[in-house]
Amino acid sequence: MHQQKKEDSRPWNVWVITLGYNHAEDSLECLKSLSQSERVAFTLLFTDNQSADDSVARVLAELPHVRVVETGENVGFARGFNAGMEYACSQGADAVFMINNDTVVAPDCLACLLKEALAHPEAGILVPKIYYYDDPKVIWSAGSRFRRFPPALVMRKTREEDRGQLDGERELAYATTCALLVTRPFLEKTGLLDRDYFIMYDDYDWSIRARENGFSIRFVPEAHMWHKVSKSTGVGTRNPFFWMHYGKSSAIFFRKHARYRWLTGPVHHLYLLARMLVEGTAFGVRPFLKGWWEGKKTELHPPPHPGRGETDAFTVVRG
Repeated sequence: MHQQKKEDSRPWNVWVITLGYNHAEDSLECLKSLSQSERVAFTLLFTDNQSADDSVARVLAELPHVRVVETGENVGFARGFNAGMEYACSQGADAVFMINNDTVVAPDCLACLLKEALAHPEAGILVPKIYYYDDPKVIWSAGSRFRRFPPALVMRKTREEDRGQLDGERELAYATTCALLVTRPFLEKTGLLDRDYFIMYDDYDWSIRARENGFSIRFVPEAHMWHKVSKSTGVGTRNPFFWMHYGKSSAIFFRKHARYRWLTGPVHHLYLLARMLVEGTAFGVRPFLKGWWEGKKTELHPPPHPGRGETDAFTVVRG
């Protein structure tokens, strides 16, 4: 496993990044929650994907301690977060906590993640315990695992209140990018999020690349947060945007990781289509297949790395 080497005893330069696209109230609640974090010094950054509402103006007015960068257009989840991570790395970040804007955190969440990162230098990705915002004692995600049948990557979650059922397994196979602490050595060796994914599958792609580059993915059950669950993408709704990008990202993932064909190969797709019919979301089949066909033909790129000029341009509004 990769071992992070610390050359001095200085405190880590920690950056916390959230990505906004509309939903100003959610972004402000998230940033205010993060601002209450205890026992760790950090820089808080809001990256905006050209929100159509007053998100940027309100952050600038209400949260003067928060740094702000703008991408200038909606470049999607991966490229938007990459812009923030590129800026953080240019400012000397040793670790980055990236987190969705429709979340809130416990005051000690960041401190717990950082403590675990220092104790386990082989871990490039550290995962908090994520509860449902509207059902705050039930786990939405404690990392993800591969299910053999029907073949799929599924989140580790509970249907009942958390009693520590998932706390024992610390080493994970996969993580969701709803919230992750990543280290600078991991970013430099593994690269940033893959820019070919607009939404979805970027997290599982990153998880595979982490393991291939000698890093582990570590669950930190002491770190707690709460998620409002996918307001921007329209998961499970009639929004064709979600279903099209679901199909497109699925095809891209399969092309990049064909050796993991059980994760998103023909059997997996048959399972997905059957599930849509059973769950009453057949309206998603057509846009899913359209996106999948587009993903089969789209040009693929290698993942970008920080400091190489491979990310999208961004504007520093308040640095």
